Amino acid sequence: MLAPTMIADIRALVTHRELLQDFAWRDLRSRYKGSALGFGWNFAIPLLQLAVFYLLFGVLLGQRPKTGTGEQNYAVFLFVGLLPWTFFASSLSAGASSVLANGAIVKKVRLPLQLLPAASVVSSLVNFILSLVVLFAVLAIFGPRHPEGLVWIPLLIVVQIVMNLGFAYLLSALAVFFRDVQHILGILLLAWYFLTPVLFSVSVLDDRPEQLRLLYLNPMSAAIVSYQRALLDGLPPQWDALAYSALFGVAVFILGFWYFDRAKDDFESAL
Repeated sequence: MLAPTMIADIRALVTHRELLQDFAWRDLRSRYKGSALGFGWNFAIPLLQLAVFYLLFGVLLGQRPKTGTGEQNYAVFLFVGLLPWTFFASSLSAGASSVLANGAIVKKVRLPLQLLPAASVVSSLVNFILSLVVLFAVLAIFGPRHPEGLVWIPLLIVVQIVMNLGFAYLLSALAVFFRDVQHILGILLLAWYFLTPVLFSVSVLDDRPEQLRLLYLNPMSAAIVSYQRALLDGLPPQWDALAYSALFGVAVFILGFWYFDRAKDDFESAL
């Protein structure tokens, strides 16, 4: 059961939502400071990625991954999985450094510190939503076209937000006391990426149920596959697998927020 102080701190995210928006906007501006394109990179990067994926995997390697409704264009398949993965990875990376990067503010200004990791996740969410606009345009032009699958996207985003927030709170607090966290995180995210069905379809494990079950122990597996099913096949999520990811996300959120709430009073002395 959540302690009263934790509940109050969670409510503060809503009470101070304008300040949360300001921090998220500040984080977004800092990412593109000095850039000629600015926020245009949110559209340019996904398009450039799609072009590279198409040339490398679609043309040179001729890959045709198989999903619920048959073979897919590899570049589009990879694009569908890469965007939610990037949302996850950027939320964790930015979240882990959110308190350290704002050390001067933490020392000089009294504010609800729980806003800092949340702002990092919100700014990553904005990038993700802008990238989805590009993806939807690509699907509308080149296919597959399954508008009925769009109904599941808000649910998948909510599941990701909860999980991303949990990891962001946990990692941001740990990083204050253990500065190696940010370096280790990069290695862990790389390994995690290759253990998540972004580059490959889960159909390659259809005849290996034991390995498939192990793959779904990764909470991001069901999330990525759910995006693929919704956008490439127009199918609902596999509810048992997504329920596991959702419960995992809730557990991580409770753990991460609890640890952050417990450790935040010592941040100033550790910075």
